[in-house]
Amino acid sequence: MGAVLEKVYLCCMVAGLAIPLFQLLAGGLGSAFDLDFDFDLDGAFDGILPLNLMGIALFSVLFGALGRFCLHRIHPGLSLLAGIAAGLLGWYLLGRFLIKPLHAQRAFALRMEDLRWQIGTVKLEIRRDFIGTVTLLSSVGSLITYSAKPIAGVDKIEAGEKVMVVEVDAEKRLCTVSPLREKGGDPLEL
Repeated sequence: MGAVLEKVYLCCMVAGLAIPLFQLLAGGLGSAFDLDFDFDLDGAFDGILPLNLMGIALFSVLFGALGRFCLHRIHPGLSLLAGIAAGLLGWYLLGRFLIKPLHAQRAFALRMEDLRWQIGTVKLEIRRDFIGTVTLLSSVGSLITYSAKPIAGVDKIEAGEKVMVVEVDAEKRLCTVSPLREKGGDPLEL
């Protein structure tokens, strides 16, 4: 039984180390090899152990390492229990103190309806005959880019100018924006 458990522990350690390394290497090759598996349904299932690839890899490494370490020091059955306990504890701690806080910090874009009266910066020149883009800050401070057109009476808004979203077409995902300064440099009255 000891020889079989030793092979199981060794395979678990190798697999647990190979999974993150492969994912790191595949991430550099592009999205064709993206293996960011996350089975916890983004908060719909907040169980004790988050079901994701990194949690499983950590369990595998800890199970194999502690199980193999204990194999020749205590009874093989107890080494199996020690390996399982160490793996589960590591998996729980990873989920509790790393994965769960990271899920809570996801940057969600503003809803289109929330864009009205937001101030942003023109990224791609906006003209009466050309749809440009404007960047706005999300609720967590990340920049989000939206398509934009100028309000009636404004022919062109150059890149880098500050604008205010005055209307939103959620169906077309298009913002109508007004420049915050007139050509003379004076602020517009709102």
